[in-house]
Amino acid sequence: MTVLSVDCTHQPSIADVLDSAGPNRSELEAVLSHYKTNDNNPQKLQAAEFLIKNMPAHYSYAGNAIYEYYEYAAGILADKSLSQEQQRDSLLSITDLKYRDLPDHTVSDAQVIKADFLIKNIDTSYDRWVNCDWARQITFDEYLEWLLPYKAIELQELDAWRDTLLAHFGKGLEHPIKNDVEYNTTIAIADMLRNDAYHGLNRYGLYTRAGLPLLSAHLQAAQTYGDIPDYALTAVLVFRSAGIPAVWDETPVGSRGTAATRWYTIISDRGEQLNSEWDFATMMGGSFFPYERGPKVYRSTYAINPERWEYRQNAKYQYPFELGRKDVTSQYFLVSDIAIPMDKKVKKQIKDKYVYIASAVRSEEKPWQIVDFGVIKHGKASFHDMGREVLYQIQGYNGETLIPISEPFILHKDGSIEYVSADALNSTNLDKWKNNAI
Repeated sequence: MTVLSVDCTHQPSIADVLDSAGPNRSELEAVLSHYKTNDNNPQKLQAAEFLIKNMPAHYSYAGNAIYEYYEYAAGILADKSLSQEQQRDSLLSITDLKYRDLPDHTVSDAQVIKADFLIKNIDTSYDRWVNCDWARQITFDEYLEWLLPYKAIELQELDAWRDTLLAHFGKGLEHPIKNDVEYNTTIAIADMLRNDAYHGLNRYGLYTRAGLPLLSAHLQAAQTYGDIPDYALTAVLVFRSAGIPAVWDETPVGSRGTAATRWYTIISDRGEQLNSEWDFATMMGGSFFPYERGPKVYRSTYAINPERWEYRQNAKYQYPFELGRKDVTSQYFLVSDIAIPMDKKVKKQIKDKYVYIASAVRSEEKPWQIVDFGVIKHGKASFHDMGREVLYQIQGYNGETLIPISEPFILHKDGSIEYVSADALNSTNLDKWKNNAI
Protein backbone atom coordinates (compact mmCIF):
# COMPACT_ATOMS: atom_id res chain seq x y z
CA MET A 1 0.00 0.00 0.00
CA THR A 2 1.49 3.36 -1.05
CA VAL A 3 2.10 5.86 1.73
CA LEU A 4 1.76 9.48 0.70
CA SER A 5 4.74 11.71 1.39
CA VAL A 6 3.32 15.13 2.21
CA ASP A 7 3.83 17.93 4.72
CA CYS A 8 3.29 16.53 8.21
CA THR A 9 0.89 19.31 9.18
CA HIS A 10 -1.33 19.26 6.10
CA GLN A 11 -3.76 16.75 4.67
CA PRO A 12 -3.11 15.38 1.18
CA SER A 13 -4.11 17.46 -1.80
CA ILE A 14 -5.66 16.15 -4.99
CA ALA A 15 -2.24 16.45 -6.62
CA ASP A 16 -0.73 14.29 -3.86
CA VAL A 17 -3.37 11.61 -4.39
CA LEU A 18 -2.92 11.65 -8.16
CA ASP A 19 0.83 11.20 -7.70
CA SER A 20 0.25 8.26 -5.33
CA ALA A 21 -2.14 6.49 -7.74
CA GLY A 22 0.64 5.28 -10.01
CA PRO A 23 -0.66 3.74 -13.26
CA ASN A 24 -4.23 4.32 -12.03
CA ARG A 25 -3.75 8.10 -12.17
CA SER A 26 -5.50 8.30 -15.54
CA GLU A 27 -8.69 6.82 -14.03
CA LEU A 28 -8.89 9.56 -11.39
CA GLU A 29 -8.06 12.28 -13.91
CA ALA A 30 -10.82 10.96 -16.18
CA VAL A 31 -13.37 11.53 -13.41
CA LEU A 32 -12.27 15.13 -12.89
CA SER A 33 -12.23 15.77 -16.64
CA HIS A 34 -15.72 14.28 -17.01
CA TYR A 35 -17.24 16.82 -14.60
CA LYS A 36 -15.32 19.69 -16.14
CA THR A 37 -16.40 18.94 -19.70
CA ASN A 38 -19.01 16.23 -20.35
CA ASP A 39 -21.16 16.95 -17.28
CA ASN A 40 -20.30 20.48 -16.23
CA ASN A 41 -21.99 20.40 -12.83
CA PRO A 42 -19.99 22.31 -10.17
CA GLN A 43 -21.44 20.27 -7.30
CA LYS A 44 -20.63 16.96 -8.95
CA LEU A 45 -17.09 18.19 -9.56
CA GLN A 46 -16.83 19.12 -5.88
CA ALA A 47 -18.10 15.66 -4.99
CA ALA A 48 -15.44 14.06 -7.20
CA GLU A 49 -12.73 16.21 -5.66
CA PHE A 50 -13.97 15.32 -2.16
CA LEU A 51 -13.79 11.60 -2.93
CA ILE A 52 -10.34 11.78 -4.50
CA LYS A 53 -8.82 14.11 -1.91
CA ASN A 54 -9.84 11.83 0.96
CA MET A 55 -8.98 8.57 -0.80
CA PRO A 56 -5.78 8.02 1.25
CA ALA A 57 -8.02 6.98 4.15
CA HIS A 58 -9.54 4.13 2.17
CA TYR A 59 -8.26 0.78 1.04
CA SER A 60 -9.34 -2.53 -0.46
CA TYR A 61 -8.11 -6.11 -0.63
CA ALA A 62 -5.12 -6.57 -2.92
CA GLY A 63 -5.14 -9.35 -5.50
CA ASN A 64 -7.76 -11.88 -6.53
CA ALA A 65 -7.84 -14.17 -3.50
CA ILE A 66 -10.82 -12.32 -2.02
CA TYR A 67 -12.89 -13.18 -5.11
CA GLU A 68 -12.04 -16.85 -4.65
CA TYR A 69 -13.28 -16.60 -1.08
CA TYR A 70 -16.46 -14.81 -2.12
CA GLU A 71 -17.15 -17.44 -4.79
CA TYR A 72 -16.82 -20.16 -2.15
CA ALA A 73 -19.03 -18.17 0.24
CA ALA A 74 -21.72 -17.79 -2.42
CA GLY A 75 -21.86 -21.57 -2.83
CA ILE A 76 -22.09 -22.12 0.91
CA LEU A 77 -24.90 -19.59 1.35
CA ALA A 78 -26.82 -21.12 -1.54
CA ASP A 79 -26.60 -24.62 -0.06
CA LYS A 80 -29.99 -25.09 1.61
CA SER A 81 -28.95 -28.42 3.10
CA LEU A 82 -26.67 -26.57 5.53
CA SER A 83 -27.93 -24.93 8.69
CA GLN A 84 -26.96 -21.35 9.39
CA GLU A 85 -24.47 -22.56 11.98
CA GLN A 86 -22.94 -24.93 9.43
CA GLN A 87 -22.69 -22.15 6.85
CA ARG A 88 -20.94 -19.91 9.36
CA ASP A 89 -18.56 -22.66 10.47
CA SER A 90 -17.75 -23.66 6.89
CA LEU A 91 -16.69 -20.11 6.09
CA LEU A 92 -14.69 -19.91 9.32
CA SER A 93 -12.91 -23.15 8.46
CA ILE A 94 -11.92 -22.06 4.94
CA THR A 95 -10.84 -18.66 6.25
CA ASP A 96 -8.45 -20.22 8.76
CA LEU A 97 -7.19 -22.72 6.19
CA LYS A 98 -6.51 -20.40 3.24
CA TYR A 99 -7.52 -16.77 3.71
CA ARG A 100 -6.79 -15.65 7.26
CA ASP A 101 -4.06 -13.18 6.27
CA LEU A 102 -6.05 -11.49 3.48
CA PRO A 103 -6.77 -8.35 5.56
CA ASP A 104 -3.01 -7.86 5.85
CA HIS A 105 -2.72 -7.46 2.08
CA THR A 106 -4.39 -4.23 1.03
CA VAL A 107 -4.06 -1.56 -1.61
CA SER A 108 -5.07 2.09 -1.62
CA ASP A 109 -8.35 2.71 -3.39
CA ALA A 110 -6.57 5.40 -5.40
CA GLN A 111 -4.51 2.67 -7.07
CA VAL A 112 -7.39 0.42 -8.12
CA ILE A 113 -10.65 2.36 -8.38
CA LYS A 114 -12.04 2.91 -11.88
CA ALA A 115 -13.44 6.05 -13.47
CA ASP A 116 -16.72 4.47 -14.58
CA PHE A 117 -17.36 3.20 -11.05
CA LEU A 118 -16.76 6.61 -9.46
CA ILE A 119 -18.81 8.48 -12.04
CA LYS A 120 -21.77 6.14 -11.67
CA ASN A 121 -21.55 6.40 -7.90
CA ILE A 122 -21.53 10.20 -8.02
CA ASP A 123 -24.33 10.42 -10.58
CA THR A 124 -26.58 7.95 -8.75
CA SER A 125 -26.12 9.44 -5.29
CA TYR A 126 -26.54 12.98 -6.63
CA ASP A 127 -29.73 12.02 -8.44
CA ARG A 128 -31.12 10.59 -5.19
CA TRP A 129 -30.23 13.77 -3.32
CA VAL A 130 -31.85 16.24 -5.72
CA ASN A 131 -34.85 14.14 -6.78
CA CYS A 132 -35.95 12.11 -3.76
CA ASP A 133 -38.30 13.88 -1.37
CA TRP A 134 -36.73 11.99 1.54
CA ALA A 135 -33.23 13.41 0.85
CA ARG A 136 -33.94 17.06 0.10
CA GLN A 137 -33.57 18.20 3.71
CA ILE A 138 -29.82 17.60 3.80
CA THR A 139 -27.21 20.18 2.85
CA PHE A 140 -24.49 19.63 0.28
CA ASP A 141 -21.93 19.07 3.02
CA GLU A 142 -24.22 16.46 4.58
CA TYR A 143 -24.69 14.85 1.17
CA LEU A 144 -20.91 14.41 0.93
CA GLU A 145 -20.76 12.27 4.06
CA TRP A 146 -24.22 10.72 4.42
CA LEU A 147 -25.04 9.74 0.84
CA LEU A 148 -22.15 10.15 -1.61
CA PRO A 149 -19.38 7.76 -0.44
CA TYR A 150 -18.80 4.72 -2.61
CA LYS A 151 -18.17 2.58 0.47
CA ALA A 152 -19.21 2.62 4.13
CA ILE A 153 -16.45 0.43 5.55
CA GLU A 154 -12.91 -0.44 4.59
CA LEU A 155 -12.35 -3.56 2.48
CA GLN A 156 -15.89 -3.25 1.09
CA GLU A 157 -15.90 -4.48 -2.49
CA LEU A 158 -16.01 -1.79 -5.15
CA ASP A 159 -19.16 -3.18 -6.72
CA ALA A 160 -22.59 -1.92 -7.77
CA TRP A 161 -23.98 -2.20 -4.24
CA ARG A 162 -26.56 0.57 -4.71
CA ASP A 163 -28.22 -1.29 -7.59
CA THR A 164 -27.85 -4.73 -6.01
CA LEU A 165 -29.27 -3.89 -2.59
CA LEU A 166 -32.04 -1.69 -3.98
CA ALA A 167 -33.13 -4.54 -6.25
CA HIS A 168 -33.36 -6.87 -3.24
CA PHE A 169 -34.90 -4.59 -0.63
CA GLY A 170 -36.39 -1.60 -2.46
CA LYS A 171 -39.49 -3.11 -4.02
CA GLY A 172 -41.70 -1.05 -1.71
CA LEU A 173 -40.49 2.14 -3.39
CA GLU A 174 -42.59 1.16 -6.40
CA HIS A 175 -45.78 1.30 -4.33
CA PRO A 176 -45.21 3.60 -1.34
CA ILE A 177 -47.93 4.12 1.26
CA LYS A 178 -49.87 7.23 0.28
CA ASN A 179 -51.38 9.32 3.03
CA ASP A 180 -51.10 12.91 4.10
CA VAL A 181 -48.74 12.22 7.01
CA GLU A 182 -46.22 9.63 5.90
CA TYR A 183 -46.10 9.81 2.11
CA ASN A 184 -42.50 10.22 0.86
CA THR A 185 -41.14 11.18 4.27
CA THR A 186 -37.63 10.11 5.22
CA ILE A 187 -38.76 8.22 8.28
CA ALA A 188 -41.50 6.33 6.41
CA ILE A 189 -39.23 5.30 3.52
CA ALA A 190 -36.43 4.33 5.91
CA ASP A 191 -38.76 2.20 8.01
CA MET A 192 -40.17 0.49 4.91
CA LEU A 193 -36.64 -0.37 3.73
CA ARG A 194 -35.66 -1.47 7.22
CA ASN A 195 -38.67 -3.76 7.45
CA ASP A 196 -38.13 -5.24 3.97
CA ALA A 197 -34.45 -5.94 4.70
CA TYR A 198 -35.25 -7.38 8.13
CA HIS A 199 -37.68 -9.91 6.68
CA GLY A 200 -35.79 -10.42 3.43
CA LEU A 201 -32.61 -11.51 5.18
CA ASN A 202 -34.26 -13.76 7.75
CA ARG A 203 -31.97 -12.16 10.29
CA TYR A 204 -30.31 -14.78 12.46
CA GLY A 205 -27.67 -13.80 14.99
CA LEU A 206 -24.63 -15.98 15.54
CA TYR A 207 -22.39 -13.77 17.60
CA THR A 208 -19.10 -15.59 17.24
CA ARG A 209 -16.26 -15.29 14.77
CA ALA A 210 -17.45 -16.36 11.33
CA GLY A 211 -14.53 -16.02 8.93
CA LEU A 212 -13.89 -13.01 6.73
CA PRO A 213 -16.73 -10.48 6.68
CA LEU A 214 -18.90 -10.69 3.58
CA LEU A 215 -18.42 -7.23 2.11
CA SER A 216 -19.74 -7.70 -1.41
CA ALA A 217 -23.31 -6.63 -2.12
CA HIS A 218 -24.59 -9.91 -3.55
CA LEU A 219 -23.34 -11.78 -0.48
CA GLN A 220 -24.77 -9.23 1.95
CA ALA A 221 -28.16 -9.72 0.34
CA ALA A 222 -27.81 -13.51 0.67
CA GLN A 223 -26.19 -13.75 4.10
CA THR A 224 -28.17 -16.00 6.43
CA TYR A 225 -26.44 -15.10 9.68
CA GLY A 226 -24.40 -12.34 11.25
CA ASP A 227 -23.92 -10.09 14.23
CA ILE A 228 -25.25 -6.63 14.95
CA PRO A 229 -22.35 -4.77 13.23
CA ASP A 230 -22.92 -6.84 10.06
CA TYR A 231 -26.58 -5.90 9.92
CA ALA A 232 -25.97 -2.27 10.90
CA LEU A 233 -23.60 -1.95 7.95
CA THR A 234 -26.14 -3.52 5.61
CA ALA A 235 -28.78 -1.11 6.89
CA VAL A 236 -26.59 1.91 6.08
CA LEU A 237 -25.92 0.61 2.58
CA VAL A 238 -29.57 -0.21 1.92
CA PHE A 239 -30.62 3.25 3.08
CA ARG A 240 -28.02 5.03 0.97
CA SER A 241 -28.93 2.95 -2.07
CA ALA A 242 -32.43 4.46 -1.91
CA GLY A 243 -31.29 8.00 -1.05
CA ILE A 244 -31.79 7.92 2.73
CA PRO A 245 -28.90 9.84 4.37
CA ALA A 246 -27.28 7.34 6.74
CA VAL A 247 -24.05 6.69 8.63
CA TRP A 248 -22.97 4.23 11.28
CA ASP A 249 -21.64 5.03 14.73
CA GLU A 250 -19.59 2.74 16.92
CA THR A 251 -17.93 2.42 20.29
CA PRO A 252 -14.40 0.97 20.53
CA VAL A 253 -15.35 -1.14 23.56
CA GLY A 254 -18.24 -3.45 24.28
CA SER A 255 -21.42 -2.25 25.96
CA ARG A 256 -22.13 -3.01 29.60
CA GLY A 257 -25.61 -4.35 28.96
CA THR A 258 -27.21 -5.42 25.69
CA ALA A 259 -26.51 -2.32 23.59
CA ALA A 260 -24.76 -2.68 20.24
CA THR A 261 -21.16 -1.75 19.49
CA ARG A 262 -22.28 -0.39 16.10
CA TRP A 263 -25.58 1.08 14.99
CA TYR A 264 -26.99 3.30 12.25
CA THR A 265 -28.10 6.93 12.25
CA ILE A 266 -30.22 8.79 9.68
CA ILE A 267 -31.12 12.44 9.13
CA SER A 268 -34.87 12.87 9.50
CA ASP A 269 -37.26 15.15 7.63
CA ARG A 270 -36.72 17.78 10.35
CA GLY A 271 -32.94 17.56 10.08
CA GLU A 272 -32.62 15.56 13.29
CA GLN A 273 -30.09 12.77 13.66
CA LEU A 274 -32.06 9.66 14.65
CA ASN A 275 -30.18 6.55 15.70
CA SER A 276 -31.23 2.95 16.05
CA GLU A 277 -30.66 0.87 19.14
CA TRP A 278 -29.10 -2.01 17.25
CA ASP A 279 -29.26 -2.93 13.60
CA PHE A 280 -32.34 -2.88 11.35
CA ALA A 281 -34.18 -5.09 13.81
CA THR A 282 -34.90 -1.82 15.65
CA MET A 283 -36.52 1.38 14.43
CA MET A 284 -34.63 4.64 14.34
CA GLY A 285 -35.42 7.42 16.77
CA GLY A 286 -36.05 5.34 19.88
CA SER A 287 -34.30 5.77 23.19
CA PHE A 288 -30.63 4.85 22.94
CA PHE A 289 -30.16 2.69 26.03
CA PRO A 290 -30.40 5.46 28.65
CA TYR A 291 -28.56 3.36 31.21
CA GLU A 292 -25.50 2.90 28.96
CA ARG A 293 -22.30 4.90 29.23
CA GLY A 294 -18.95 4.50 27.58
CA PRO A 295 -15.61 6.15 26.90
CA LYS A 296 -16.08 7.07 23.24
CA VAL A 297 -18.45 6.98 20.28
CA TYR A 298 -17.01 7.45 16.81
CA ARG A 299 -18.77 8.09 13.53
CA SER A 300 -17.44 6.46 10.39
CA THR A 301 -16.66 9.20 7.87
CA TYR A 302 -15.30 9.30 4.38
CA ALA A 303 -13.38 12.50 5.09
CA ILE A 304 -9.99 12.21 6.75
CA ASN A 305 -9.92 13.30 10.38
CA PRO A 306 -7.17 15.99 10.35
CA GLU A 307 -6.06 15.21 13.92
CA ARG A 308 -5.65 11.55 13.08
CA TRP A 309 -3.83 12.40 9.86
CA GLU A 310 -1.37 14.55 11.81
CA TYR A 311 -1.00 11.76 14.37
CA ARG A 312 -0.20 9.23 11.66
CA GLN A 313 2.44 11.50 10.18
CA ASN A 314 4.14 12.38 13.48
CA ALA A 315 3.60 9.73 16.17
CA LYS A 316 6.62 7.59 16.99
CA TYR A 317 4.33 4.79 18.12
CA GLN A 318 1.58 3.97 15.62
CA TYR A 319 -1.68 2.69 17.10
CA PRO A 320 -3.99 1.51 14.27
CA PHE A 321 -6.56 4.32 14.46
CA GLU A 322 -8.71 4.54 11.34
CA LEU A 323 -8.37 7.90 9.57
CA GLY A 324 -12.08 8.10 8.74
CA ARG A 325 -13.52 8.56 12.23
CA LYS A 326 -15.20 11.57 13.88
CA ASP A 327 -15.64 11.86 17.64
CA VAL A 328 -19.37 12.18 18.41
CA THR A 329 -19.24 11.08 22.05
CA SER A 330 -20.87 14.30 23.27
CA GLN A 331 -23.99 13.45 21.23
CA TYR A 332 -24.50 10.33 23.35
CA PHE A 333 -22.91 10.78 26.78
CA LEU A 334 -21.85 13.42 29.28
CA VAL A 335 -18.21 14.21 28.53
CA SER A 336 -15.25 15.97 30.09
CA ASP A 337 -11.95 17.36 28.89
CA ILE A 338 -9.32 16.01 31.26
CA ALA A 339 -5.66 16.77 32.02
CA ILE A 340 -3.93 14.15 34.15
CA PRO A 341 -0.71 15.24 35.93
CA MET A 342 2.35 13.17 35.09
CA ASP A 343 5.07 12.27 37.54
CA LYS A 344 8.36 13.87 36.47
CA LYS A 345 10.23 10.58 36.65
CA VAL A 346 7.59 8.89 34.51
CA LYS A 347 7.58 11.74 32.02
CA LYS A 348 11.32 11.29 31.42
CA GLN A 349 10.64 7.75 30.19
CA ILE A 350 8.19 8.87 27.50
CA LYS A 351 9.65 9.26 24.01
CA ASP A 352 6.69 10.84 22.24
CA LYS A 353 4.37 13.82 22.66
CA TYR A 354 1.38 11.55 22.10
CA VAL A 355 -0.20 9.65 24.97
CA TYR A 356 -3.08 7.18 25.08
CA ILE A 357 -6.15 6.72 27.21
CA ALA A 358 -7.41 3.20 27.85
CA SER A 359 -10.81 2.08 29.10
CA ALA A 360 -11.02 -0.79 31.59
CA VAL A 361 -12.74 -3.85 30.17
CA ARG A 362 -13.83 -7.13 31.70
CA SER A 363 -10.99 -9.26 30.39
CA GLU A 364 -8.25 -10.98 32.36
CA GLU A 365 -6.03 -11.29 29.29
CA LYS A 366 -6.25 -7.65 28.13
CA PRO A 367 -7.87 -5.54 30.86
CA TRP A 368 -7.31 -2.21 29.07
CA GLN A 369 -8.54 -1.10 25.63
CA ILE A 370 -7.03 1.99 23.96
CA VAL A 371 -9.88 4.33 22.97
CA ASP A 372 -8.16 7.60 22.02
CA PHE A 373 -4.92 9.53 21.93
CA GLY A 374 -4.01 12.88 23.44
CA VAL A 375 -0.93 15.05 23.88
CA ILE A 376 1.31 16.14 26.72
CA LYS A 377 0.70 19.78 27.61
CA HIS A 378 2.39 21.56 30.51
CA GLY A 379 3.35 18.27 32.11
CA LYS A 380 -0.16 16.84 31.86
CA ALA A 381 -1.73 14.20 29.62
CA SER A 382 -4.64 15.99 27.94
CA PHE A 383 -7.71 14.44 26.32
CA HIS A 384 -10.98 15.80 24.92
CA ASP A 385 -14.60 14.67 25.28
CA MET A 386 -14.11 11.62 27.46
CA GLY A 387 -17.24 9.76 28.49
CA ARG A 388 -17.98 9.82 32.21
CA GLU A 389 -18.65 6.93 34.62
CA VAL A 390 -15.71 5.00 33.18
CA LEU A 391 -12.50 3.58 34.68
CA TYR A 392 -9.45 4.82 32.74
CA GLN A 393 -5.68 4.58 32.65
CA ILE A 394 -3.14 6.73 30.77
CA GLN A 395 -0.37 5.05 28.78
CA GLY A 396 2.70 6.36 26.99
CA TYR A 397 5.43 5.13 24.65
CA ASN A 398 8.83 4.48 26.23
CA GLY A 399 10.61 3.79 22.94
CA GLU A 400 9.75 0.10 22.93
CA THR A 401 6.15 -0.35 24.07
CA LEU A 402 3.23 1.33 25.82
CA ILE A 403 3.52 1.58 29.59
CA PRO A 404 1.13 2.90 32.27
CA ILE A 405 1.93 6.51 33.16
CA SER A 406 -0.92 7.18 35.58
CA GLU A 407 -2.76 5.43 38.34
CA PRO A 408 -6.14 4.08 37.20
CA PHE A 409 -8.91 6.60 37.80
CA ILE A 410 -12.68 6.87 37.61
CA LEU A 411 -14.17 9.83 35.75
CA HIS A 412 -17.38 10.26 37.74
CA LYS A 413 -20.79 11.47 36.59
CA ASP A 414 -20.16 14.96 38.00
CA GLY A 415 -16.81 15.22 36.17
CA SER A 416 -14.68 14.60 39.25
CA ILE A 417 -11.73 12.21 39.16
CA GLU A 418 -11.07 9.48 41.73
CA TYR A 419 -7.78 7.59 41.60
CA VAL A 420 -7.85 3.87 42.24
CA SER A 421 -5.10 1.62 43.53
CA ALA A 422 -3.79 -0.76 40.86
CA ASP A 423 -4.03 -3.52 43.43
CA ALA A 424 -7.80 -3.06 43.58
CA LEU A 425 -8.46 -3.40 39.83
CA ASN A 426 -9.76 -6.96 40.12
CA SER A 427 -12.23 -6.05 42.82
CA THR A 428 -15.85 -6.67 41.89
CA ASN A 429 -16.59 -3.22 43.33
CA LEU A 430 -15.00 -1.74 40.19
CA ASP A 431 -16.96 -3.83 37.69
CA LYS A 432 -19.64 -1.15 37.32
CA TRP A 433 -17.02 1.18 35.82
CA LYS A 434 -15.81 -1.35 33.25
CA ASN A 435 -17.07 -2.13 29.76
CA ASN A 436 -17.12 -5.49 28.03
CA ALA A 437 -14.23 -6.47 25.81
CA ILE A 438 -14.93 -6.80 22.08
